[in-house]
Amino acid sequence: MTQIWFIAAAVLVLAELLVTTFFMLPFAIGAFFAGIASLITDSQDIQLGTFVVFSIVGVYISVKIFGPRRGKKEESENFSEGVNKYIGTTFVTTEELDKYDPTLQHVYGDDWQVVSLDKRIPVGTQVKVVNVNGTKLEVQTSEE
Repeated sequence: MTQIWFIAAAVLVLAELLVTTFFMLPFAIGAFFAGIASLITDSQDIQLGTFVVFSIVGVYISVKIFGPRRGKKEESENFSEGVNKYIGTTFVTTEELDKYDPTLQHVYGDDWQVVSLDKRIPVGTQVKVVNVNGTKLEVQTSEE
């Protein structure tokens, strides 16, 4: 039975290398200590008990160390993630922009519907993104 426990521990450690969490590691530790217990005694009840106890302790420790933190949360105060990263950026228009009719523009690698906030903007004008409204970038000229 000793070889089975050590083989199980080795297989669980190898399986742990394939997953991104520490899910299999406590069971590998439990199997390892059950293998050590099998060197001392032939009682399968003691071996199984050792496996269960060390696995439960390993799960508890891994949850405490690697589990979710309930303390202070770090929240981002700047909104530079997602589509909000475009706010404040500037680009040069490739089509005339109107307040009521959005045009398709290629902005930093993405295609966006772009609309002017206040007035008609001619082609080739440098504009600044003021807001993201759904799938539209609301812009105004950089001089304003």
